[in-house]
Amino acid sequence: MRYHCLIIVLLLDATSLTNADQPLMPMVEGPWVRIVGNPDLGELTSERQQPVDFAVWQGADGTWQAWSCIRNTKLGGHTRLFYRWESEELTQPDWRPMGIAMQADTSLGEDLGGLQAPHVIREGGRYHMFYGDWNHICHAVSEDGKSFERVIQPSGKTGLFSEGRGVNTRDIMILKVGGLWHGYYTAFPNDQGAVYARTTSDFTSWSESTVVSMGGLTETGRYTRECPHVVERQGRYYLFRTQMYGANAISTVYHSDDPLMFGINQDERYFVTRLAVAAPEIVQHQGQDYIVALTPELDGLQIARLDWRPPPTVGEPVLRFDEQERGQWQRVSGDGSVPFTNSTRDEFNLPQEYFIGTAETESGQLDDRRTGSWQSPVLTLTEPRYFIYVSGGRQESIYVAFVDAETDEELLRVMSLESTNVMKPQLIHTNRLIGRRVVVRVIDDAEGGWGHINFGGLYTTR
Repeated sequence: MRYHCLIIVLLLDATSLTNADQPLMPMVEGPWVRIVGNPDLGELTSERQQPVDFAVWQGADGTWQAWSCIRNTKLGGHTRLFYRWESEELTQPDWRPMGIAMQADTSLGEDLGGLQAPHVIREGGRYHMFYGDWNHICHAVSEDGKSFERVIQPSGKTGLFSEGRGVNTRDIMILKVGGLWHGYYTAFPNDQGAVYARTTSDFTSWSESTVVSMGGLTETGRYTRECPHVVERQGRYYLFRTQMYGANAISTVYHSDDPLMFGINQDERYFVTRLAVAAPEIVQHQGQDYIVALTPELDGLQIARLDWRPPPTVGEPVLRFDEQERGQWQRVSGDGSVPFTNSTRDEFNLPQEYFIGTAETESGQLDDRRTGSWQSPVLTLTEPRYFIYVSGGRQESIYVAFVDAETDEELLRVMSLESTNVMKPQLIHTNRLIGRRVVVRVIDDAEGGWGHINFGGLYTTR
């Protein structure tokens, strides 16, 4: 099933912060434009191949360059290589395919098929590319920003540094802070994913590594800190990092005054929001920020305008859950009536008196055995963004869906961001869906512990 790539965010709880203390929130504005697709790799082309981690920059002649790691090719080893595209304009669709740009060189210590996540900056009239070879971070240079030459280290290999063999040191990006370049990357020693940083003034001598982000809402699995990307806006640093790819993509954003600390199990201090995108990179051009990300189908790259704004607040209810409206909801599957409740069994943080709680019983107890789906009366989406309240289990078979009323196409899916009954407002971007007639469908296809969902309604923003 295909889903529209829409932004879903969870607001920072800023009740104790002054306006000056509050971080800005990254907001995707305008439509997504697909800039590259899945390339033809000749004899290395595979039906399973996917463009993944990438870099976008402007070459010396003014053309825009994009290099992406293509995985699951017919290349041996780890199956990955770099492919290149070019365009005269940043936001124009369908950039020109320019062919395979780089493959791993095993004679220089790089793992066969192990190239990962290029990142390019310009300094001193030269272009510097940093990339992973599966175990190390490596360096290459270019005069024109198109053809790169590897920098061979005193060891005779390309590896600059690593967190150790077998822990997949990768996904580096470089940001200049004062007189030092900060390199942010990820690895998973002890099977625990973290964002690391090292600093350098010359791209040759690097500091020891320090962990700058780990744990929190997305826990510590191997792939919970993918594609770290840091930008500075108005004196504050923002870290974007990815947890999921594809149709259910999730990237989390943290903020900090210190570019070397974005929280170790400290979401309450550093967390800003979550975005329904994978591997985002922020590109600034002519004073405007753009966000480039993977397509939901993992078959290309897309771009949209990105603005930074103070967090919005919750407005008026779109679904009021009063007696009249509750009577207009319908059961789609499962047994029994629509599970509206005004239960106080837990601290639900109710925005209204009634909510849909698929595990709440009339006796005030919990019963996770109920399954089914229920839908709202038809409504027309008129705003570019709404707030939605959802809590319950964090499982893929428990969610709230926005479904086209005529075609039954699923347009948007929203899940609880953690296993909790406390409802927190999530912001959904619906600018592509303005004017669409939809039903809101609550789906519970899970039993057992946390096999339920709570839906507290839909609200405008202000």
